[in-house]
Amino acid sequence: MDCLKGKTAVVTGASSGIGRQIAVKLAEEGCRVVIAARRTDKLDETAAQMPPNAQCLSVQADITNQSDVRALFDVAVQRFGSLDILVNNAGRGLKADIADIKLEDWQKTLDVNLTGVFLCSREGLRIMKQRSINGKIITVSSMIGLLPAPGFAAYGASKHGVTGFMWSLYWEAKKYGIKTASIYPARVDTEFFDSHGYEKRPSKGQMLSARDIADHAAAIASGSFLRTAAVVLKNSLKRIRGYFSMLFS
Repeated sequence: MDCLKGKTAVVTGASSGIGRQIAVKLAEEGCRVVIAARRTDKLDETAAQMPPNAQCLSVQADITNQSDVRALFDVAVQRFGSLDILVNNAGRGLKADIADIKLEDWQKTLDVNLTGVFLCSREGLRIMKQRSINGKIITVSSMIGLLPAPGFAAYGASKHGVTGFMWSLYWEAKKYGIKTASIYPARVDTEFFDSHGYEKRPSKGQMLSARDIADHAAAIASGSFLRTAAVVLKNSLKRIRGYFSMLFS
């Protein structure tokens, strides 16, 4: 994917799992990568996995904090001079019956999964518009954002909200040549999945890997999605429900 060489990408939630693998994949393809998360120790682990000579900048940021988000994007542009790709990956899981959900847990889930996507996308869109960059804004959502499930009311509500937001973003961004896409993974073999508290964990052969999602995100970022989607989706569906990518171009 030579077209990604020299591009600047911001990846949120890059401290582990899917976000880490997306950041590493983009760096392997030649992107200058800004990785963001709350935990600097985990960001250091991600940075250590970057390929030799990768240009990587770690930024501690809470995506629910407007000031942190603005500072993140300001630093990215100051360091690398551009913003070509934004990957909204940071997320928070919550598995609980509706009657047992505490208001603070409900609110925190929406703050991270929905408001965080809004704040980051707003800054990314602003920069791409001002600089006339035909960029990509990619959001990693969840299959639960399309198919509701019991025990995931808060998580599902936040991810359904992301779907609606991304459609609105599509209509506003397309006139500036900015493309948007959402990825809806099913079960992915990460610590995030384990935190959902399933009684029985599927075997690895029944799950996607974080690298699967990273490869798919890189294909979207490169603009080669339409050429590679059939292979990616076919391989995923052999495992478990796969994932569905909604490309708003």
